[in-house]
Amino acid sequence: MSAILYYTSSLKNELIKLKRTFAFWLTIISAIIFPALFFIAYIFERKTLVPVAGINPWEKFMVTQIENSTPFFIPMFIVLITSLIMQIEHKSLGIKHLFSLPIPKWSVYFGKLTIVVFAIITTYIYYYITLLLSGLLLGLIYSDLAFLDFQPNHLKYINELSTSFIASLGIIGIQFWLSFRFKNFIVPLGFGMFLAIIGIIVSQAPEQSIYFPYSFSVLSVSLGDKMPLIIGFSSVTFYSVFCFLLTAILGYLDIKKLNVN
Repeated sequence: MSAILYYTSSLKNELIKLKRTFAFWLTIISAIIFPALFFIAYIFERKTLVPVAGINPWEKFMVTQIENSTPFFIPMFIVLITSLIMQIEHKSLGIKHLFSLPIPKWSVYFGKLTIVVFAIITTYIYYYITLLLSGLLLGLIYSDLAFLDFQPNHLKYINELSTSFIASLGIIGIQFWLSFRFKNFIVPLGFGMFLAIIGIIVSQAPEQSIYFPYSFSVLSVSLGDKMPLIIGFSSVTFYSVFCFLLTAILGYLDIKKLNVN
């Protein structure tokens, strides 16, 4: 069997398993919780949120949510979703079974890593769709909010979410390695939550936190266009992608020699 067939077969198996888990529903729940809370807040504070004539209400509605929820929520979500996906395998001894099959370990490792990335991208997509639907619903209920009179700047908001996702790649690589490496669910979960909180704190010192992956999600929003560039790319983007590739490779090399009992 070719490398591509091994990889695609692993992906299909992982997708089937993901649909049967709480991790699948978590991608949906996590995507709608913040827009739902913001929707309720808009209802209660509607009179103070009616835009001035000619002002696009989507700008404040979308930017406020994206910039206040994703930097702090995404690191926590990545830690939780990654730990959950891998805990299912450890709990059922699935890793031991997979590693006993006549298939290369790399297809197992990178297949699962791809599914984790896919689950997080899916959450971003659900999140954006929920933002749009909640705004449209508010416009239908309260015409004075003027959501139906303007169009959202999709390119701008999708770019902000894409930047947030890329800034989170470093955390994904680290957490996946830890979750694959340790059978105890508490180890990667506790370690990740602790570092996510530290990341929020140290992000107040951009010059130092620029090298700390768990701060990248916050920095991608707080610095924005002021972010230093490295060979034409945002430093957060550069370091996050580098961290993801490095931890993915080191994680595989570690797992490759691991004796799973």
